[in-house]
Parts: sequence; structure tokens; C-alpha cells
Amino acid sequence: MVDKETAAGLLKGAFDTHVHSAPDVLPRRFDDVDLANLARDRGFGGFVLKSHHASTADRANLIRRMFPDVHVYGAIALNNPVGGLNATAIDIAARLGARVVWLPTVDSANEQENVAGQLDETKLPYWMSIARELRAAGIAGNWLKVTGDDGKVNPETRQCLDVMAKYDMVMATGHISPAELEPVISAAREAGVGRIIITHPEFPTTHLDIETQKKLQRYDVYFERCFTTPHTAKCTWDETLNNIKEVGPSSTIVATDLGQTTNPGIEDGFQIYIDHMLNAGFSEAQIKQVTQHNAASILGAE
Repeated sequence: MVDKETAAGLLKGAFDTHVHSAPDVLPRRFDDVDLANLARDRGFGGFVLKSHHASTADRANLIRRMFPDVHVYGAIALNNPVGGLNATAIDIAARLGARVVWLPTVDSANEQENVAGQLDETKLPYWMSIARELRAAGIAGNWLKVTGDDGKVNPETRQCLDVMAKYDMVMATGHISPAELEPVISAAREAGVGRIIITHPEFPTTHLDIETQKKLQRYDVYFERCFTTPHTAKCTWDETLNNIKEVGPSSTIVATDLGQTTNPGIEDGFQIYIDHMLNAGFSEAQIKQVTQHNAASILGAE
């Protein structure tokens, strides 16, 4: 295990681009104020508030007012509670200061098709209880895709991309299918979206092999490799660390995806990740790059 002094030094300035905190519709391990206190006390660079069900822009505004020295960013995930692929919702979130837009996550057709019929409750995502309740009540809405049957990006998605470009927002790919990735990334670049994150490419439903990741590098994207994916055995640590080596630290963002009551806190999550990276031979400079500098760059914090 890395010693506390080394870990504290490597964590100073770290950004978490993918964190689930309270208030939320699901139980969370910590809330926004806890996060801000942690960032201030430990010298973290900042964090992005993620909710699958609501914009976090207003929450981020309040935290920034309470903690003016902490970088906290609001976001929106394009699921059915905000109208799905809804350009108006993005525009309003942007006016409130949201920085990141996730393409559909819990309501992605890809995600729903992959979990449908699973009987082993231990393998289901943390958020599935809410999805099942909404579907049972008949109010879940349609499953969402960013491309049509012809494989081309649909008009609703193109409107969303235009708004992201207008406000210079970060597009994160969410839980869309691997087949949808290149068409929507290409369309995003054409629309003028300058900041793109490919969300957890080791996650089972969004899994990308190494050759596909290398192919997508030509679009100048970042790959967000989340702690929870290997920690909860959805992939191996060897795969995650090898992908960082193969694709390169220069295009990797290490995030946690934490907030679940069943998982560690952010500081412990980062420390475990850093420990694995040091043991795999990554330098301290490379660790700072993937935990701090790349995220700061795409968020416009430096």
C-alpha cells in the first residue's frame, strides 16, 4: 500500500470527473457539502457532480458560493427525467453553468437491453431499482439511442450537439453502445464540440477493445477509466492498467464513479487506484497527468 505522505502528494490537485453524491434519488455515501469539505481539506482540484436523473447545475452553483476556492462543476445526463435527447434541457443547464453533458445512461437502449432479463441481482447496476420501479409504473419512457436504424446520428442528437458546441460543454458518451460511438463523436466534432470524454470503456455494457480505443484516438478524445469498474470486478485491474499503458496516459482520465453506499469514499478510491498504478510501474508524473492535468484541461480549469 502506498504510504500516506506519497498518496497525499499525488492526490493534491486531483479532479474527479464522475462522482455521485447526495441529494439523489438513490442512497449515497456522501453529499455535495462533504465533497467540498474533502476537496478543500485535502487540496483536491475539483469534481463533477453526476446524477442519472436530474441536472446538477443548481447544486454546483450553491456549493461554489459556499466554497469559492473549490472547483465544482454541474452536469446533465440525457435520460428520460430531463426529456431524453432534449436540447432545451441542455441549454437551460448551460445557462446555469453546467459543464458536462452525458449522453443517455440509465435510459440508453444499450444499457436497458443488456440488463433485461438478468436474474442475478448482484450483477445489476446500482441504479436499476429506480429503473425497474419507473418501468413497472409505466412511466419510464422510451429507450434512447443517438443513432437511427441506419446507423446515422438522429436529428434530436444533432440538436443536442449544436447546443453543447454553443456553450463549449464537455460531451461524455454515457452508456451508449459501442456501435453508436464513432458516428456521434464524428458528428460532435463536425458540430464544433471541442471537448469529448469516452465514458468507462472497460465497463461491460460500454466495453471497447484496445484496437477500437486506438482507432477513436484520432478524434482527440479522453478515455475516462473509473475506479468502480475494476473494484467491483466488472473488469480486471490488469485490463484497466494495460489499457492506460497501451492507449497512453496522455488520453486517460482517472475518475472514481463513486458515491454508492456499498463502495469506499473518494479519497480511499483514488488511493487504491494510485496504489495499483504505482505497483504497475507508472511514474508519479504519469499519475498526476491522469488524475489531475488531463481532467483540468478538458474542464477548462487550467
